[in-house]
Order: sequence, then C-alpha cells, then structure tokens
Amino acid sequence: MSILSKLNASQNYAVDGVKFYKKHLDKLVYDSMVTDHPITTSEISVFMILHLYTDEMGQIRSLTNDPSVSDRKQLCISNLSSEHDLTYETVKKAFDSLIHRNYIAEVHTDLGMHYEIVDYAIFNQQINNSLREEKSSYFRIPTALFHGKMFSLLIKQRYHKGPILLLELCQYFSVQLGTNRRNVEDVQLVQGERTMVYLKKVLNTTAKRVRNFLAIIHNVFSFKPIEEKVKAPSTDRKNRKRTFIQILIKKFSFSLNGACFKRFDEKSTRKTYASCKKEMAARIKNAGIPFKWRDIKDIEKSISRMVNISTHFQVVNKSQDMLNYTISEVADNLEELHNTGHMGAIRSIGAYVNKRCTDAFMDFQKFYLNVEDRIEINNDYHKTYGEYPQFMVQV
Repeated sequence: MSILSKLNASQNYAVDGVKFYKKHLDKLVYDSMVTDHPITTSEISVFMILHLYTDEMGQIRSLTNDPSVSDRKQLCISNLSSEHDLTYETVKKAFDSLIHRNYIAEVHTDLGMHYEIVDYAIFNQQINNSLREEKSSYFRIPTALFHGKMFSLLIKQRYHKGPILLLELCQYFSVQLGTNRRNVEDVQLVQGERTMVYLKKVLNTTAKRVRNFLAIIHNVFSFKPIEEKVKAPSTDRKNRKRTFIQILIKKFSFSLNGACFKRFDEKSTRKTYASCKKEMAARIKNAGIPFKWRDIKDIEKSISRMVNISTHFQVVNKSQDMLNYTISEVADNLEELHNTGHMGAIRSIGAYVNKRCTDAFMDFQKFYLNVEDRIEINNDYHKTYGEYPQFMVQV
C-alpha cells in the first residue's frame, strides 16, 4: 500500500486524551536545555495539566471540572493542587513562572479575567486540512496520565526530564496510530523499543533511577525488558568488588495501556463534533463574547445534539451543509446580541442556544430540503429504528 493510500485509509484507534501541540513540546525541550533558569519539572507538569481545562481556542475559564465549585472559585489555583495531589506552593510558583515565560497569559474581559494557553488558538487554526499535516501538528496526552499521583512523584523525586519524556511517548503513540498503525485491530500490537542507554541519556540519570521512573509510569506506559546481559562476579577474589550476579537491561519494549485508546466506529461523529466546536469557539473568541466556562459547556452540548442529528442527513449528503448552516446562524445571532448589548437579558445561555439551534435546523429543512430529500431521510430512519423521526418538519 502506498503512503498516500495509508494516509487516506480509515483510522481504527486513537489515543483517548487531550490535545497537545508539537510546537509547545519543541519550546519545552528548548527551555529545558538552556543553562540559565531551565524550565522545571513542576512547570512542565502544571502546563500539561492545564490542557485538561482548555477549550478549542486555548481559553481556560475554570481550573476544575467539578460542577459543585462556585463561579467565584473556579479559577482558584488551589483547585489544581487538590485535584492533582500537588502542594499549593508548588503549583502557585509554577503557574507564575509559566506566565512569566509566556506559556500562559491572563486575559481580561468585561465579565472578568480568564487564562489562555499562548498560541494554542493560532496552532489550532493553522492545522491544514491534509491528514498528514494534521497528525504531525499535535498529539494527545492520555487522560489516564492525569490520574493518581504521577506528577507529584516526578516533582518530589526530581525527574527534571521526566515530563518531557512522557510527552514524547504520547507523541509516539499518536503518530503510530495516525500513520503505519492506522488499521491495527489489536492495540497491544502498537509497541516501540528503547534502549537503556537512550533512557539514561534522555532522563539524564542512572539506570537505577530509570527503573524507578518506569515503575512510576507503569500504569500508563508499560516497559518490559527484551534484551538483558548477565554479569557474573569477578573470578579474582582479591580485587572482586561484587559477589552477586548482576542482570543488566540493555533494551525495553514499551506499550500504552489499552484503556488509553478509543476506537472509531464506522459512523463516528467525533471528528465532526470537534470541528464544529472549534468553529463555534473561533466565532465566539473573534467576536469578543465573554462567556463563562459553564456557558461554553452548555453550548457544546447543543452542538453535540446537532451533530448527532446530522448523521441522519448523510443519506442525502447534506449533513455537513446542515451543520454549517446551524452553527453559522447561531453564531451570527450571538454576535448580534453581544454587539447590541442585549446579551445580559438572556437568563440561560445554554437554553437560549439550544432553542436557536432548533430554530436554525428547522429553517434549514424548509429552505434546503426538497420533497425527495425528506422522503429519503424519513425512510432511512424508519428502516433503522422502526419509526419516523420526530426532528423532521412535517409538511
């Protein structure tokens, strides 16, 4: 199969996690190598953690995903320390340094302040439609990496290069699944190999500390020895320093925990949903509409509903047309409300957007579906579910 054919083939699996841009990794690598004030383990760890809370435009309106936290406390740094088993002092110092180093920025609007990952929106909008370029622009950090006390242990035990190695391992699996392992049916076959010499160099530490590092991350990345060397004690008793047999590990095979993968179904809507979220987020950001974090989440729920409905329009090749029309109409309406100063009169943004999505969807049916389209959509739905769809306009 040619390279182009591989790239155009459907992808069976992807890493289940948050998006991280390669250009940010390149910057981290550079800042870790400088001699004056290299970036620290805690700074890289906190920067990685912040990707759990960002939207498609890199905006962070809450430092917790706990819905019980009040609006007033959503941006408290203590949320990060409590949710990720880090000390407040460590997180606060790292957070301030990331602002100083221009990794994150404070953004002030009419409704207050939020944080933003610098250049995230630019990198997101620069992604080319080419699948090849898209897969090389970003990779995904498995959500499982943020569970437990992994970052806390790396910081306490001073693995200065540890978080960067984690990012490079994440990148490896994203690239594998996007290129030469696109059609794999068993995720356990997606493996790599690394030598002990390489790991010692990358982590800048001893073999003993390498083995300890691998023990810390084993719930997500599993390293197994595949090449060992048995070193017997010296036969010269007089000069012998070691009386036991030493086993030296020369090479490892490594894999990603199977729970960190997600399978793409034939009719998967994940990519469409991500694209629609990005489009709406870009419209909101460019219009300068100061929505709260919960407002954004409510808007995303409405988008998800429309994406699910759009799958039934594929039979007449109008699913994307419907989404484009609906997203555009709702975004135009929100922008008009903001520009005319009427946004404050809306009690619930979520309920309002949900209603506007429905209205736009109904308008699309009236203006852009002919009788043949309606019949085909209804018949296809009835064939699958045994009843006719309630979302179709009755004429």
